[in-house]
Amino acid sequence: ETFVRGSGAGGQKINKTANKVVLVHGPTQLRVECQETRSLQQNRKIARKRLRLKLDEYINGSQSRTSMKVGKMVSKKAKAKARNKARRKKKQETSQED
Repeated sequence: ETFVRGSGAGGQKINKTANKVVLVHGPTQLRVECQETRSLQQNRKIARKRLRLKLDEYINGSQSRTSMKVGKMVSKKAKAKARNKARRKKKQETSQED
């Protein structure tokens, strides 16, 4: 865990203080940088969370938490699309009978 001087928008508070957090996971050499807020403590918390997610993705691949979540959302969207298509078809059939 290292702290680096930030850059970009935010003015003097960002540019003069070391509030950018850089985390490197030793065994895998995965690197995460965070400069979301002006607070060092919040940036540390956010960076650790990102590193956990990145490490999970690296180790578990398609079985990782984020991949499972994305897969669930895709299947949910597909079901909704099929349901809407069936409703439109049924509605169209009833309107043609009249």
